[in-house]
Amino acid sequence: MKPRTIRCGVACFLPLVCTLLLSGCWDRTEINDLAIVLATGIDYAEQKVQLTAQIFIPRESGSISSTGSSEGSPSGVTMTRTAEGSTIAEALNRLQRKVSREMFWGHCEVVVISEQAGKQGLREYIDFLLRYPQFREHAYVFTSGGDAKEVLALMDPLERSSAESLREMANLGLGARVTMLKLAQSIASPSGTAILSRMLVSPADSDQKRVTTPYAKGISLFKDGYYVQTALEPVSVGVLLLSNELNNFIMPVKLDQVEGTLSIRMNDVKTVLTPRIKNGEWSMGVHIKTTGEVVLNTTDLVLVNPLLRVKVEDAWLNRFKELAEDALRLARQELSADIYQFADKFRRRYPQSWKQRQQEWPAIYRDMPVEITGDVVITDTGQSIQPQGEPRQMDD
Repeated sequence: MKPRTIRCGVACFLPLVCTLLLSGCWDRTEINDLAIVLATGIDYAEQKVQLTAQIFIPRESGSISSTGSSEGSPSGVTMTRTAEGSTIAEALNRLQRKVSREMFWGHCEVVVISEQAGKQGLREYIDFLLRYPQFREHAYVFTSGGDAKEVLALMDPLERSSAESLREMANLGLGARVTMLKLAQSIASPSGTAILSRMLVSPADSDQKRVTTPYAKGISLFKDGYYVQTALEPVSVGVLLLSNELNNFIMPVKLDQVEGTLSIRMNDVKTVLTPRIKNGEWSMGVHIKTTGEVVLNTTDLVLVNPLLRVKVEDAWLNRFKELAEDALRLARQELSADIYQFADKFRRRYPQSWKQRQQEWPAIYRDMPVEITGDVVITDTGQSIQPQGEPRQMDD
């Protein structure tokens, strides 16, 4: 046999041998055997951790239960199941026994933790959710004023599920946009603090009390991994501002000795924290930069005048400073908590000084000078030049 023929035979035979070594799909799990989890809720009651899963129902949309069961949404695509245990791992073990299919958590995009569960500490929940192989570290995390399972059980009339509604709200920047990974990093940072958007349940428009949507109201504050307080407006606006999380917000601005207000819709708000150590004195610079457009004018000011526009911008910046100062007072005087991660800024910029004075940080943080500056610009005064609804003199 010729050498060339032998080489051709070996070349054809080797791929056939390799196919015998391939594992194929012998260990596959069919999608019909999976229960796909869209959202997770964590509650705490009667010394037990309660774990709730919102599960996708793989059936045709639009099939509503004739009984109006709270287990489904108006589009008929989700249901909820809850189990409890002494730990979150035990609760998950029991939850699986309530579902006929293997639960798959890889599509879980939302985690809701009740404030009551937050009082017990976040460490156990974070450790489990980041250690369990299927959970997404980039899932958005929220808190709830009531039970988290009630938020997941909502039958959202606009979205396919309350999980999708929460995800869309996070993408819009309605509150603090915090992922599971970011939450873990915040709790493990030198500051040991975190903020989460707080969700409540909107009143229902129909007889079915769960046919409604969640909505954001306030910011839940965590210190050393434990829930300590809820900040409501206007303080919550300052908290979001100093945390560089303020988006999609319309701010009313009032000028001295001028009746009425102007409402300014902000675009691309950015807050930069700059730590400084000079002559042994620690201080923090807070610089706010944003642009905005006037969407409401109930004054008699005509903003086409550049001098008037400068006055409005100064008043707008002063309002920013007031909100920031109130938020700083809450963190430093009331809670003694480094909510805005000042410690992490100093540790990164001045590592040697931080090592030397780390133990003194609580006292440094409490008395540290904070300088608030800003660069705010009104880019648009709207389609109308003159204030609307005001009588005007007509030319003869």
